[in-house]
Amino acid sequence: MLTISLPEELEAAVVTAAHRSGQSVDEYMAAVCADAFSLEVDRARLDSFLSGTPAITHERARDWLVELANGVRAECPR
Repeated sequence: MLTISLPEELEAAVVTAAHRSGQSVDEYMAAVCADAFSLEVDRARLDSFLSGTPAITHERARDWLVELANGVRAECPR
């Protein structure tokens, strides 16, 4: 469990956003944190690629994008 303190204005914005999304504050914050972590993973992968680490094949990326376009959500290939 993690407990955080937010400034009043930010806390009010979080509560409003959670209610608007139909989630509890805990559910909303968990989703926000998961999204932020996903972005951080993507940044690390981009940094790795830019430093010369080989990327995935075009075919693998295309297959993933076709599946995504067909509504099949899967983790981005690495």
